[in-house]
Amino acid sequence: MADVFTAAERKKKKAEYNWILGLAKEDTTGSVLKFWKELKKVIASSEGDTAVIDAFVDDRLPEIEAFAGLYGTQITTKIVDAQAEGDSIVAAEIERAVETNRQSIQSIADRYGIRITPDRVDELARGKRANGWSDSEVLLNLRPDLDATLAAGDTSGMAGDFQNQLMTWASRNGLALSSGTAAKYVANMTLGSQSLEDVKAELRSTYLAGAYPAWAKKINEGYDPSQIFEPYLDEIRGTLENRDIGLDDPLMQSITQRVGADGQPVAVPLYEARKMARADSRWQTTDNAYATYANVAQDILKTFGFA
Repeated sequence: MADVFTAAERKKKKAEYNWILGLAKEDTTGSVLKFWKELKKVIASSEGDTAVIDAFVDDRLPEIEAFAGLYGTQITTKIVDAQAEGDSIVAAEIERAVETNRQSIQSIADRYGIRITPDRVDELARGKRANGWSDSEVLLNLRPDLDATLAAGDTSGMAGDFQNQLMTWASRNGLALSSGTAAKYVANMTLGSQSLEDVKAELRSTYLAGAYPAWAKKINEGYDPSQIFEPYLDEIRGTLENRDIGLDDPLMQSITQRVGADGQPVAVPLYEARKMARADSRWQTTDNAYATYANVAQDILKTFGFA
């Protein structure tokens, strides 16, 4: 028994029939029309069995030459877009879906600190609809926008957080990263292809182990120079009475990059580092130096009976 349609359903079915024929006429390969003719035969022979019809559609739709290179979501989008050419209701539904995607993409961009123009939002919104992108896939497609944001030095959101964490760590460990290198790592962390710990490990092996060869083994094992040299820094800062001294200080560099008589890197003992700090010209102006000289002077006075 034939299905009984309401007036609205009949109108919709008629519109669907007309747009598929329209799509077939525009298809220069003739593959849509061939599919349509075969589908009509299947509908007739199956006596309207929807399971048989759906199985035929699922099997043959991807083989239509007009849809070559497309997959499920892209095929569906192309068909619906064709339907929208002659159906204002479908066209309005498409625009509503695109607007929902625009809001989603803008939200993702804001969360990750990515600057994006309205035209680019619209482009990605339509791409999301056509390809069925997940949020993670949207983020991957935002890579050019993220790179441009980082190149402009305009970082906020998650990208800004990663930028701050990376640069703070690099500074603490005496590593001067170029803006381009930093931007590459920040983008990777933001997109999830590398974690902050992955980046640190790569920078330790690529740069820091070579910068401090006497301690390369420990650095490659995961120790930061700031951890290894903390006792040295405490000693130097205390002796020179300057808490701002870091690994980039010339005295610290001479301590951490000492080379022996055989030309091989050597680790400077802490007691020798203390002696090197007292030999530094800056020590002469410290309270510690004044006290030392005063004590020596007092001893001399005592020796000659003046104190």
